[in-house]
Amino acid sequence: MREETTGAAVRRAGAALAAVRPARLRDGPWAVRWLVAVRASVAAALAWQLCAGVWGTPRPAPAVVAALLVVHPTVFRSCAAGLQYAAGCTLGALIALPAAVLVGPTWLSMSAVLLLSLLAAGHERLGAHGLHVPITAVFVLLLGPSHAREIGPHLLQIGVGICVAVLFNALLPPPLRLRAAEAALDRLRAELAGVLDGVADAVRAVRHPDEVLDPDWRDRLADLIAQARSALGQAHESLRWNVRAPRRHTVWHLDRRVLENLERVAHDTEAVVAALDDLAAQRPPPRAESAPYAADGAAGADAWDQEFRAGCARLLTCLALCVRGCRGGSPHPVLPATRRVWRELAERCGDRHDRLDARLAECRLLMLIDRSLRHVAGGRHRTAQTVRNRTAITELTAVAGEEAHARAAAQHR
Repeated sequence: MREETTGAAVRRAGAALAAVRPARLRDGPWAVRWLVAVRASVAAALAWQLCAGVWGTPRPAPAVVAALLVVHPTVFRSCAAGLQYAAGCTLGALIALPAAVLVGPTWLSMSAVLLLSLLAAGHERLGAHGLHVPITAVFVLLLGPSHAREIGPHLLQIGVGICVAVLFNALLPPPLRLRAAEAALDRLRAELAGVLDGVADAVRAVRHPDEVLDPDWRDRLADLIAQARSALGQAHESLRWNVRAPRRHTVWHLDRRVLENLERVAHDTEAVVAALDDLAAQRPPPRAESAPYAADGAAGADAWDQEFRAGCARLLTCLALCVRGCRGGSPHPVLPATRRVWRELAERCGDRHDRLDARLAECRLLMLIDRSLRHVAGGRHRTAQTVRNRTAITELTAVAGEEAHARAAAQHR
């Protein structure tokens, strides 16, 4: 049975990889580089031809450089880069123009212009294009008073290159980068659900989760979360100011809250593994040779531990199903039944009279699973029914706190 389950999981993973491979080829880094390179080349050629045809400029290099620097993979970033580049060049020219007209290029004027331009280049609104403030300032200063009339045509060519690049990227907008974000979220959901299934198998077999899962499952989850966050940010950026974007501002299954909920479940999964370690420390698995000599209380505790582990494994398996269906819409249909299983297990846990440390470990494990279930439900507010369902755990926590306080007081006396 275990081999069949593993084989089915491998087949599902292979099908998922085959499904996302074309999307990764279309939206991969090389495809984006080709797109930006082709668009930048065409925009630079158009800017060159426009300056040469309208003003008769033989070598309009400023327009070509501006067009090359402004074209970006998204319309929003292209417009932002155009504004930053224009502001940086204009600011550098304004800083150096008085010194270029009145004094000319001397060591004193060069020092003053560089000081002011470097201070202005550090403004956060200029971004990476703040470097063009001192570059333009030095160029304007080196022209001197005799060539000051060339500053206007130079800035005009820069403006033409920026306008051509922005309009070219806006009228022929780059494609929406939604498939890469969908594929990244699918990989994260599949990996997180596989980890939860592995933890559930470890709970059933009374083994440590690291013995069932790969040793680097935590790092792999962290990498997938970072990739999904980057891909989701690029997808939402490609929607801004793009005429190909739908009328709504976002796509429902690419909502950032989906990634936030999956990230919270991933953190809770690590906490569940730690809680299982605490539970194993309080309730170690019984050894066969000591079973005939076990007392009735120990035998009852062992039976409850098996029942509790079976319930937790069932909850973790249902949570994995909910994670696979966590796409921002309605929660998974298995969620209400999972809530009922959690409530029954919590009530039975609250009715027991056992050692304080063991009950606290069970309480923490149930609370973590409940929080993960609320995350995959969409982070909705708790209703009165949900609050009533958690009464057993609340009472158990209160009783455990009172017993801990009484024990500390007794030790102090």
